[in-house]
Amino acid sequence: MMKDYYIENAVKTASPAKLIEMMYEKAIELLKDAKEALNKNDFITTNEKIKRVQDIVTELNISLDIEKGGEIAKGLRSLYSYMYRTLIEATVKKDMKKIDEVLGYFEELLDAWRTAMKSAGSVPKQDKDNHLNISI
Repeated sequence: MMKDYYIENAVKTASPAKLIEMMYEKAIELLKDAKEALNKNDFITTNEKIKRVQDIVTELNISLDIEKGGEIAKGLRSLYSYMYRTLIEATVKKDMKKIDEVLGYFEELLDAWRTAMKSAGSVPKQDKDNHLNISI
């Protein structure tokens, strides 16, 4: 229970940039868990883990600001939509390759995001109206 409190507090106080990093990290963790469950033929757990990743992808997608983000945001929207569809296929077909594909995208996104945040230096604090609604 104490761990949940700390995680909840970290999410509430994180900047938007940090929240995105946290969502990428959580998606990677969940996809690895889904792969492990699939290897054990534990389809219920596999589906639960993939569903949580789908929730993360949805939140990432709807949080994009296409106007401000321009071509990068449009590219991310396309990628997130593709990842979501691929996760549906992974669930339906119990396809490890599809899980690995999305996992690879998240690992690349996390690496690119961290590099971008280092290059950007300090990141502005979160606006009160700028909330991400995801349970990690």
